[in-house]
Amino acid sequence: AVNMLHLAPTKRYTILERGAPIVPRIPLAAAASAHGIQLLKKHGYFVATEIGAALENDVATIETELENFFAKSTERKEKCMGTVYANERGLPMFRRGYERQQHVRECFRVPVQEEGQPWPSPRTKVCWRRVITRFQALSDALLEAVVPGHERGEDFSLAYCFRYGENDGGANGGTDNTLVGEHADVSLVVVEPVARVAGLEVYDLCLKRWVCVEAVCVPGKELVVFVGRALSSKTGLPALKHRVVKAGR
Repeated sequence: AVNMLHLAPTKRYTILERGAPIVPRIPLAAAASAHGIQLLKKHGYFVATEIGAALENDVATIETELENFFAKSTERKEKCMGTVYANERGLPMFRRGYERQQHVRECFRVPVQEEGQPWPSPRTKVCWRRVITRFQALSDALLEAVVPGHERGEDFSLAYCFRYGENDGGANGGTDNTLVGEHADVSLVVVEPVARVAGLEVYDLCLKRWVCVEAVCVPGKELVVFVGRALSSKTGLPALKHRVVKAGR
């Protein structure tokens, strides 16, 4: 991976030092507080810190397990393809488990409704469930904070891991240098561990610039949290614009 801190600033995104105070940080325990919501309004996202050793270890284990899985042969990976899950409208979406989106990325998906869910290994399953339990708790707390007393209904949450190859790119209106073009997710709340490979850029509403997340955050020890279009339409919180770029560009 290319260290984005060694690249000169351009009009496309802002280079900040890792740990820069301008990055909207908040301890995970306080993420659903009034301050956390204010950061979402001001910046469009926040970075959750002090996530704890247990969560850090589980995230690291999942990264290692899936890295090993993605390195396997296509035939082996396709044995980990599960059934197609449906969204809240009953429309078929993607496959549980492994799926290759041609010229875009490799995926491993786990909807909260796990029936028909394959796993690369028992260890992946155990760690994944622990991590998702923490992420769901954070998301539920944020939802309760911004929409108090809301009706919960059935849970259609989805967790996934994407792996982008050297020859992938151009999804969602992106260019040759963009793996996934600028967009806002349809979700309510999105929680992403900071990856160890640069690529995710978010549009900071306060800075009015693109920021490379991996350049300013601590991989494996911090989480990026933002709102999707579904929650934005109900609350007025900004749905974060973000994109995935090739590290070297």
